[in-house]
Amino acid sequence: MAGRLITRDDVIRAGACRAGVDKWLVRLPQIPTALTATAALRLCRDDDERAYVKAAAGLVGRGDGYGCGDGDGYGRGDGDGDGYGDGYGESTEIDE
Repeated sequence: MAGRLITRDDVIRAGACRAGVDKWLVRLPQIPTALTATAALRLCRDDDERAYVKAAAGLVGRGDGYGCGDGDGYGRGDGDGDGYGDGYGESTEIDE
């Protein structure tokens, strides 16, 4: 990671806004064309900024995910049942 160079555009492509990146870079006495990921991380003030730098350096991905799973639940009225994935299940009716 120490030798990995990133640019302003890399950080913007990672999802940061242009104005935010410009404010981030003016913390330096001279604005560089590129800097190492290690140096860029030292400039970060919080976890949000670090996340953009890490994404720009290819150290982590940014995004959302989804999944499905098993579940148990109670049926309407007189029964209870097991469900899978979308939560649908069979109910067992109880005779009175």
